[in-house]
Amino acid sequence: MKTYKTRHQLFLPEEMSRRLAQLAGTSGKARSEILVEALDAWLNRREAPKGDEAIRARLARIERQLDWLRRNEGLVWEITARMVRHQLIVGAQMSISKESEAKGAMLFATLIDEVADRLAGNAAEESADPAIRKLRSFQ
Repeated sequence: MKTYKTRHQLFLPEEMSRRLAQLAGTSGKARSEILVEALDAWLNRREAPKGDEAIRARLARIERQLDWLRRNEGLVWEITARMVRHQLIVGAQMSISKESEAKGAMLFATLIDEVADRLAGNAAEESADPAIRKLRSFQ
């Protein structure tokens, strides 16, 4: 079966022309055959990866977002647990003094500082509290 081919004129820089001639001489293939293979490989590379690369980039972005959500979800649970415990402790007290209000404000400021650090991506300090350790084990 005869294959019909279309003639194309191609201008190559001298160095590339020398390399092509050398490759043709060492491989035993015609220069046009080498150029056809090279152009075919280049066209296949240009067409196929567009979808693959786009999907890969989207998956990487989704993975980063999921990691961010997991980290923040764990942080929300930890904050909620601390606040519930704090409310239970404070609610059990009969009277509120200026000292207890100052202590509460200091503990709240400490909590806010830690939340800001965690949202910035810094690791949590080790906790002696078994409830906090258990919450962190779910992350």
